[in-house]
Amino acid sequence: MFPLARFRVDDQSMEPALHAGDYVLVNRWAYRKVEPIPGDIVVLRNPEALGQFLVKRIASGTAGSYVVLGDNEAHSRDSRHFGPVPKDLIIGKVRYRAKA
Repeated sequence: MFPLARFRVDDQSMEPALHAGDYVLVNRWAYRKVEPIPGDIVVLRNPEALGQFLVKRIASGTAGSYVVLGDNEAHSRDSRHFGPVPKDLIIGKVRYRAKA
């Protein structure tokens, strides 16, 4: 598996940090030996819709379970709705952003 992957931001949930249409480059190996920390922006599999991906910020985490939140609460479906997510749903850490 190649360590980097590209994803497109599809919604406004991470504004003002990321905007709909932006692309992000994700390090899929970032969490092989370390745990995500609060403040990390990650791409994860949507726990409510398999095959879809979300871009969120880690708010907190304990024992392999993480609370993920969007920066734009009014436009974000996140752990406030679906609860904490297991580490295995996290694809990787966002490293770079390309504006739309």
